[in-house]
Amino acid sequence: MDEKGKHALVFGASGLIGWGVVDQLLSNYPTQGTFAKITALVNRPLDVRDSFWPLESPERPDLQLVSGINLADVTVQSATELLQSKVKGIEDVTHAFYFGLLTRLITLAAYGIQIPGGVFQPPYKESMGPLPHAYQKTLNYPFMRAVLQEASAGRQWTWCDIRPDAVIGFVPNGSAFNLTAHWATYLSLYRLIEGPNAKVPFPGSLAGYNSLYNEASANIIARLAIWASLHTTEAGGGQIFNIADQAKPESMRERWPKLAAYFGLEGVAPFEGEQEGEMLKPSEYIKKYQWEAEELGVRSSPVFKGGFLDSYGFYLDFDRQLSLDKVREAGFEEEVDPNVSWFKAFKNFKEAGMIAGC
Repeated sequence: MDEKGKHALVFGASGLIGWGVVDQLLSNYPTQGTFAKITALVNRPLDVRDSFWPLESPERPDLQLVSGINLADVTVQSATELLQSKVKGIEDVTHAFYFGLLTRLITLAAYGIQIPGGVFQPPYKESMGPLPHAYQKTLNYPFMRAVLQEASAGRQWTWCDIRPDAVIGFVPNGSAFNLTAHWATYLSLYRLIEGPNAKVPFPGSLAGYNSLYNEASANIIARLAIWASLHTTEAGGGQIFNIADQAKPESMRERWPKLAAYFGLEGVAPFEGEQEGEMLKPSEYIKKYQWEAEELGVRSSPVFKGGFLDSYGFYLDFDRQLSLDKVREAGFEEEVDPNVSWFKAFKNFKEAGMIAGC
């Protein structure tokens, strides 16, 4: 690779979005030679042979995988010393991508979806805000922005933050925040137990089934993050950008039948009334039948419990679509069919042996 190429440092590289950033960089996005080195930082040990990233080749950027990077309880000095001791070539890093634990707070919580009755009317725009002071105090997000604004003032580097809703993607070592993995675990097991063409009701309310949203794949988030890092005039200065696979919002009424069909099932509307009480919650269903998948050798991560799905279709029962006008005006115009993103992630989980095959 060209030694003059850029060196990307990716924090949280084994997480849902961080994995996608490394995957896109190693796939030579946006063009071959743009990045020469990729340093992937993870906390838990990860063998590169189990990462499912593109294999080493003369055309691919060089990869350095560094484990044991835990920034939960560090000072600036200790974090600096840690990185200097573990990261070869830290002095020539040109771009940094942070997708650590707190990243999940910089999503739609910034628009107040956790507040009963909501605060803003969708489509949500980056100019909306701030939240009422009582709720701002419960989020790390404003503090993180303030730290970055102060640190970058008068410096030659700049930054932006990216806001998706639900993230679609694959990770090889499990993630409690991976909605895609939870659905894949539930639906693949449902097919295994109930058989092909079985009807699977959406586990939620009718309002949740019909509410509008636009999800974002880890790939599209990664591509925007990389694009923004290379277009600092258009995207720097601490700007906020919403992102989704497509600007058009959809609902689970449209998505659920297609997700179920991928596993050979018929996705139908939620049960209501007495029928609702007869249906096992996803976590209950997985707990009851997981042993059958294990007998088939499925190495499902222990975090894929399905408990998040028990409430997902009930509490997200309101429209929450994002406006993509700002990111389009900045110059990022890529879109992808969300169904393709879901199916690609499902395929990756199958190939990794993490869900039952069907």
